[in-house]
Amino acid sequence: METTLEADWRTLDVTGDGRLGTEHLLAAVAGASGPAGAALTAAGVAEGDLRALLRERARGHGAGWGADDGAESGVPAREVLGSTGAPDLVLTGAAARVLSAAVAQVRRDGGRKLTAEHVLRALLADDRTRAAELLRAAGVVPSAVRERLDGVADGLDPLLLPTRDALLGRRSHRLPRWRRMVRSGAAGPAASSADWIRRETDDQARRLGRRTPGTEHVLLAVLAVHEVLGHEPQPDVDDTGGELLAWLGFDYARVRAAVTAGTVALPADPRSVETYLAGAAPGPLVRVLLDEDTRARRLAEALRAGGVGADVVGAAVAGADGRTAGGRTGGGVTRPAGWQDGWQDGPGRWQEGQRVV
Repeated sequence: METTLEADWRTLDVTGDGRLGTEHLLAAVAGASGPAGAALTAAGVAEGDLRALLRERARGHGAGWGADDGAESGVPAREVLGSTGAPDLVLTGAAARVLSAAVAQVRRDGGRKLTAEHVLRALLADDRTRAAELLRAAGVVPSAVRERLDGVADGLDPLLLPTRDALLGRRSHRLPRWRRMVRSGAAGPAASSADWIRRETDDQARRLGRRTPGTEHVLLAVLAVHEVLGHEPQPDVDDTGGELLAWLGFDYARVRAAVTAGTVALPADPRSVETYLAGAAPGPLVRVLLDEDTRARRLAEALRAGGVGADVVGAAVAGADGRTAGGRTGGGVTRPAGWQDGWQDGPGRWQEGQRVV
């Protein structure tokens, strides 16, 4: 049968055993274009993370495989796929079952091509394989990937689905390896808001291909949590920082697009992101980021330049902290009701006409 998914030899090489398992199929799908790769990306699964996890397992780091996958019962790939570009390729028993199910689905659909999407759906159908174990090690449950593949988002921006799943405990944030060595525990609704923002910041940077986060990723983290809370309220999560950023007219999609485009010149942050994040609640954290000459402030100023004016960001923050009298900032932006008593008190409620949109 003709296939659009070839064996990912770069991934297979890390095992040294010459057999293609479900874990390798998953890594190959993660690197594929089209709906399957997009679904994994939207769920927070990065191809690079899967490869790193496979290398860790191959080198004996961390826990070994819990699933056997029929690794000892090798099946020639040609018995499942017919003619292949790798005549000597051998599948594990579980990989053979997954590909057989995918081929059967292609035939039921009346198709002729075995695609990455067929393979991914077959992988997600069995949560006892090494592929499912690899997903969980990456902090994602198979059902979350299936939801993306089926296009179920409940009106939430698909880019925010990984944040939502982490907030609801459906997945855990995947921390950088050096942080996993010094910090344990998973963030979720019960975690402190400061710890939550720290983990989400790392996640935002990772999704954008950055190993080390900048303060612009902190803004993205605060906005991501804010917009998810609009769909899935969590009373224990402090959203004062997100409410201020929304009041200033920022939203996650717009800020992320600006970061991704790379058209805004962002200098080095004056302090490390860890210093800003250390124990800071979201409200005071946002105020400091917009007060100092950070990458976050430079990005905010660039985004506001075509609207109220670059200097209104600092002025609005100052007003929110009670430093501008009369309930208005120097740039003419009305301060939300409830802020006059201090930043930590939160914005409370305000009428739509008072907000900057």
